[in-house]
Amino acid sequence: MPQTTDRRVFWRTVVARATLVGLIAGWMAHAVPLAAADRAAQDTPEAAHSQAVSLARQWVDHTVARLTADAQTEFLRRREDQLQDGAGQGVVPELAAIEPDSRKALIRLLAQNNQPVLAALERSAEEAAGRRQALVAELLKVRTQLYDSQLELYEARKGQRIAGQMASLLSVDNRWFWLFGLVAVASLAVVALHERRHELRRWLNGGRARALGMTKFLTGLMAALALITLVSFLFGDRLYHLLLRGLDKERSPQEEMIGENERLSKEVVQSRLNQSAAEDKHRQALEHWRKLHGDDDALSRLIDQAQSEEDTLAKLHRELAVESGVARQLQTDSKQLEEVQKDRLRNTELRESYGRQQRWIRGGLGLGLLSLATSGGVLFRRGMRRRQRKTRDTCPLCLGNGTFEPLAADAAASRPGLEMVRCKNVISDQPYEECEFTFSAMYRDNVKLCFPTLGIPQAGKTHWLAMVYRELNRGNYPSVVQFERIRSTISEEFDLVVDEILNKKLGPMATQVGRIPHPLIFNFLDHDGFGPSNVLVNIFDYSGEVTRSQTIEDRQRQRALDGDGFFFFLDPTEPSETQSQALAGFREDLRRIKGIRAGKQVHVPIALCISKLDLMVNQPYADPNGGGVVEKYYRDMGEIGWGTDVRSIEARSQLMAWLRDTVWPGWQIERQIDDLFGGRFLFFPLTPVGLDGLGERDLTRRTIAPVGLLDPLLWLLHMNGYPVLA
Repeated sequence: MPQTTDRRVFWRTVVARATLVGLIAGWMAHAVPLAAADRAAQDTPEAAHSQAVSLARQWVDHTVARLTADAQTEFLRRREDQLQDGAGQGVVPELAAIEPDSRKALIRLLAQNNQPVLAALERSAEEAAGRRQALVAELLKVRTQLYDSQLELYEARKGQRIAGQMASLLSVDNRWFWLFGLVAVASLAVVALHERRHELRRWLNGGRARALGMTKFLTGLMAALALITLVSFLFGDRLYHLLLRGLDKERSPQEEMIGENERLSKEVVQSRLNQSAAEDKHRQALEHWRKLHGDDDALSRLIDQAQSEEDTLAKLHRELAVESGVARQLQTDSKQLEEVQKDRLRNTELRESYGRQQRWIRGGLGLGLLSLATSGGVLFRRGMRRRQRKTRDTCPLCLGNGTFEPLAADAAASRPGLEMVRCKNVISDQPYEECEFTFSAMYRDNVKLCFPTLGIPQAGKTHWLAMVYRELNRGNYPSVVQFERIRSTISEEFDLVVDEILNKKLGPMATQVGRIPHPLIFNFLDHDGFGPSNVLVNIFDYSGEVTRSQTIEDRQRQRALDGDGFFFFLDPTEPSETQSQALAGFREDLRRIKGIRAGKQVHVPIALCISKLDLMVNQPYADPNGGGVVEKYYRDMGEIGWGTDVRSIEARSQLMAWLRDTVWPGWQIERQIDDLFGGRFLFFPLTPVGLDGLGERDLTRRTIAPVGLLDPLLWLLHMNGYPVLA
């Protein structure tokens, strides 16, 4: 059987790498925000500055757009008025006062010699545009500084309160702080979840995770950090300013800036509507002039040239108007900035105090994340070693810890991998009895799962286990798992039992009561996509007397009730009274052993094995003439089939639950079990003999073809977190 790689080397590598990632991320979560806080003491924080730049650029763009549209509208309206004033004279308004003959000569002269004038106008317009751009850039700079100072003063005043300091942690400046903190915690949480994935699956499958305290804490912390990181990246400073705004009724500068930009945006829209209307009227007046002078070629050419001149004049007018408006606004903003800067200087101590508090808070959180990344890795590795040591030192038979001793040296002991250990735990003083459980030392590090078989005497437990032993030895198990027998004293006994069943056609003898039975041990390997798991599966064959008559004071019964899952056998050829009493006693004692109070649930799975499936046809509840409920059950079972997937197993369980009222009228098995196991149970109909020759008890007349044998074992493994069922 293929073995997994050295688990200790594997986990040391994983933990070392994860701890390294956590330490680096934790250091960055601590160092990067501190560096940002140092810069904040000298300059405006990055996020606040970028916001000031954005809002200032919007304001300047809106202002320039409004001035431009208003200047163009004013120019077009003046030209329209000039065209309308000279319309009655039939000439260009500028030439209306000139005598007609002189006017015609002047028109021809102007048409031939106005190019230098147009060029000069174009140069003037370009020079004005350059001056305007320089003023706009200066206005943007001053407006940005003004916004920076206003936002900084506002945050400094608000930051003097504890709520303001905590709100600052949600600003976009700290997004990398939270991201690196998330990486630090996530690296530890992922490794912890991977290492405890079986406990996690057992919890999700309905079983209680035995030791997920640190994993749950890391997972919760990771989720909280992920939420904060997502908020800081997606929502930027909106949440931050919302929290600051909620401190009192004072309107924040940001809200005023946004409101001013919205007002300017509406003014720009209105100015552009006015410009569009003026352009339409001017175009109509110009077309009217063209119609009046369409027969005068010289005048027509002059009008075309005048239109080009008018466009240049309009451009020059716009640039000059914007230049003048921006210059006035620049003067106003400069005065306002000067006042704010004076206020800023007066509040220097306030701003420095705010910066120091930010550094302390962020530094404290960064140090906390750094400590968490460091201590988390150390604690995780220590806990993993403690669990490995406990697994290595615990005897699967008596659950003694630290009681293994190497066997006396022999010829084989000098060869690596052949060493044997024996448990020397004292089970009883009177009479004196030691555990004496012996197995290969190479399996000590493997997780050990214990599954006892329980039920009344002659319920078919040993017969089932013997055939399971045979099937596993022959390799008749699904391809997603592998089983390998581990030789022991009990395995040799089961070799004899299997031989008697198959060759001598004799049923197994009753299991003896005297001491805790040695388990059948199988080395189990799954094909988990997150890493294969190598586990020792210990199946204990307890006598029916342990279930029916022994009390909780008996050590054998105590051990039988301390398992990772249970096979509880129900005999369909026996009445319900004795079996229901045994099940009720099992429930009561299991609560006491596990320390579960009434109304609470024990978090381990139980497989209710319905043995002797082939013998139901000759029971009183079956129709002796054929047909009836039992025959329908066999027919429906044939339609379901014997697949080893979850859907087929659950379908067979539901069908058996339907037949339960017929086999054991009035016995509410599901209610009796669900009260304690909380849904972690299924019915498993099976027969170690087969379904050929239904009702025949003489094995010499039967063909041994067992069905449903491995279903309960695979299901218990699946419920314990080892994914073996599709």
